[in-house]
Amino acid sequence: MSRVFARYFIALGFTALMFLSACGGGGSSSVTSPDTSSTGSLAETPTDELCTPVGSLLDCELEHGGLDRRFKIYEPINLSPDAALPVLFNFHGYGSNADQQLIYGDFRSLADEETFVLVVPQGSLLEGTTHWNSDSEFTSKSTADDLGFVSRMIDELETRYNIDNTRVYAAGMSNGGAMSLYLACSLSDQITAVASVTGFMSADLLSNCGVVNPTSVILIHGTADSVVSWESGLGGGSILGIGEFWGEHNNCSQTSQTALEDYNGDGVSGMIHQHSGCDAETLVQVYEITDMDHIWPESRRGDDVDGARIVWDFLKQFSG
Repeated sequence: MSRVFARYFIALGFTALMFLSACGGGGSSSVTSPDTSSTGSLAETPTDELCTPVGSLLDCELEHGGLDRRFKIYEPINLSPDAALPVLFNFHGYGSNADQQLIYGDFRSLADEETFVLVVPQGSLLEGTTHWNSDSEFTSKSTADDLGFVSRMIDELETRYNIDNTRVYAAGMSNGGAMSLYLACSLSDQITAVASVTGFMSADLLSNCGVVNPTSVILIHGTADSVVSWESGLGGGSILGIGEFWGEHNNCSQTSQTALEDYNGDGVSGMIHQHSGCDAETLVQVYEITDMDHIWPESRRGDDVDGARIVWDFLKQFSG
């Protein structure tokens, strides 16, 4: 499969990947494949029982819940053993994989610039299709212990790096965004703040979210999303409603709306809906992107916003 994408989405409930033409005036993507030939710091890292260096990445595997689970680690180029490192988990969508998400929602340059460890996990199979057990109606048949898998990855990272446990973040696309929100509900003692791009929460999760700590959340979503509806998600409720849920949980006292700038000049942009004045200085933001379909937005493709930059700039503000 080509690693050069125009716009595509992972169709939840289907097993095939579909590709979308760019909307909002953007051109085709110019993303590049992961570097598998460099001789950076990871290439010099000795192979151990868990991870194998593959170019600029560590390809890792562990057994959990009776399954062989895999994940990739990208170290920042200016890694220092004396610095306490933030961690960002980046979860792919339904039917996708870690290799594709590493490119599609690409945080590698930001990891170098901001010095954090990037972890891109691989989902397990549900009826032959990769997925995250995010408590959605599409994955409710799954028995995969993805919460335990994330906890295991955090434990393994702590043995390998000087991790800042107060700055462990999760982001994801579609089903991966739903997984990030599920982590906010179920692992708020380990996950500091989360981001969902084209993700959702099921009605059951909204009713039974077990979150204890105030948790900062950012949602990025298009009003023309043909897979996860802006108005109703996947039956769990609107994307604005998800933002309101987290605003209420965090006891936020103020709401505001700010228009997004039309950077690409196509005549449409969007709105930022914000819940502030929250407990523990948390924050909730919903990026409403006018006419955007089920994609991860990228400024290099001509979109008004750059998803990776917005996500990281939001998440990095918070520590638990």
